[in-house]
Amino acid sequence: MVVRIEKMATGALGVAHCGERTVLVSGALPGELVECGNCNDKKGYILSEAVKVIEASPDRVFPVCPYYDICGGCDFQIVSEKTSAEIKRDILKDNLRRIGGRDDIPEDVPIYWGAFSGYRHRARFHVDLQKRRCGFLARKSSELVSLESCPALSGRLNMLLEDKRKLLDAGRGAMFSNSIDRKTGFAEVQAFEGDDAISLGDERVTVNAGGIEYTVSARVFFQSNPSVLPHLLSFVREHAVGDVIMDLYSGVGTFSALFEGSGCRVYAVERDRSCLALSHINAPSALSFTADVALWGKKNGRHADTVIVDPPRTGLAPDALSLILSWKPERIIYVSCNSATLSRDVKAMEEYGIRALALFDFYPGTGHDESALVLERV
Repeated sequence: MVVRIEKMATGALGVAHCGERTVLVSGALPGELVECGNCNDKKGYILSEAVKVIEASPDRVFPVCPYYDICGGCDFQIVSEKTSAEIKRDILKDNLRRIGGRDDIPEDVPIYWGAFSGYRHRARFHVDLQKRRCGFLARKSSELVSLESCPALSGRLNMLLEDKRKLLDAGRGAMFSNSIDRKTGFAEVQAFEGDDAISLGDERVTVNAGGIEYTVSARVFFQSNPSVLPHLLSFVREHAVGDVIMDLYSGVGTFSALFEGSGCRVYAVERDRSCLALSHINAPSALSFTADVALWGKKNGRHADTVIVDPPRTGLAPDALSLILSWKPERIIYVSCNSATLSRDVKAMEEYGIRALALFDFYPGTGHDESALVLERV
């Protein structure tokens, strides 16, 4: 099947049509003529891969990683970092129009990106203890790609691959704590590089971002791209208003920490207890709660000037969304790692207009993106 790519969709998939069927193509760029293979017939569309590029886009570049198309870690190394961010911005705006039904998208949507080389300070390694190999899983496979180095990883994380003793020791510890992937049989080792040390699990390390010192560990989520994170922090801090801030899905207090010493009353709500333990360190003045956002909101919901939400990829649960809207905050700052579910949720926010929007490409070389949207009550 040969198709012409019309535009890009969530996950950096090219959109084309074959007859009346929509075809989503990985490894393709807008305007390209590609031959598709490995087609998978889904309900309402066909999922496929570009197995041959017949007419290439001028934006196409050669992948810098020798493991590209083998390792499952990066799937969009076919454009420059700047072009990657621009494409993801187009996807974000298209989703807001098409899924969210919004016609108030700002004309100026800034993008923030950094270099691909060495950007990633967080990784999940797979460790084959029997064969003493370490690396990542192959693309669409349970096979292990044994690596000596990875161009996306930070310097200290690459040193773990060069001298595998620490990863093997951590893998044996994961085996005793039953952290073995039952499907692959490999131990999984979480790693995070702080400013001065590496965490391989529960060890706490510190990292300075935007002038704030955060305490984190490899067991919890914290953004892995230190060059882009300060821009997101500045964006959230700049657009928050009022004296009462609700930080929902607050994690380790990444956004709550922005308001330390400001005199604001901050409510931090996070279901993961290990995250909240670190949030007490990072944002000690915040009123922290270990709870599901919707359940907490039903019992404790009240007025807030600004509500900050950073939900999982699935977006806001319907009951959480309705609760937030019932509080009638002046502003909602929605941070999202999935612009499709973001757009779905924004469609229900009819009483709010879009005041600001930005795209943060935390994961160059991949189809993942991060965006932040500021909604203001009209």
